[in-house]
Amino acid sequence: MRFVVFVGLSSLVVGCATAPGPGGAPSGAPPRLSVCAGGGISNAPPTDGRGRITGFDPIAYVDGTALLRAPVNGCVSSGFGPRRGGAGSFHEGLDLYTGRPRTVVSGGDGVIEFIGSQRGYGRTVTIRHSRSVKTRYAHLSSYAGRLREGARIRQGEPIGMTGATGNATAVHLHYEILVRGRPINPISAGR
Repeated sequence: MRFVVFVGLSSLVVGCATAPGPGGAPSGAPPRLSVCAGGGISNAPPTDGRGRITGFDPIAYVDGTALLRAPVNGCVSSGFGPRRGGAGSFHEGLDLYTGRPRTVVSGGDGVIEFIGSQRGYGRTVTIRHSRSVKTRYAHLSSYAGRLREGARIRQGEPIGMTGATGNATAVHLHYEILVRGRPINPISAGR
């Protein structure tokens, strides 16, 4: 099994219908996942005094599959679970705010199951990692040039660029981990 280590990158998660307040994504931050500054995120994961997610581990092991918890460099603008306002009361993924288009990579080894537009999600890619595990990447501005349905992909390979397609008001990635068709929290998955 191959793992990708992001050295010198911070990860970003952003809400579908929200953008962070002043401050935005952390700059020059260590390779830890942080909550976007100034956002007042109602469903934010627990953080330390600097806005970094407590106990963050970049790799999740879900039903025997190694997945990246945050497959883009950014900050969390909306967490998993119930939230006030925005695009719905229960958020089924993590929103990783990037401010401008940034490269999104595959969260794990798998097969491209879907590439196209989906209602609310805009440009979307779905990857099947095993019989029970899939990941979904939504609101993309573009797809990687060689990406096609049925193709094998390795963890860390580019799949597209963050964007604001579908029901999005800021450039970000909406990222879901699905187990047997049900979304689970990428931050706490496999714990």
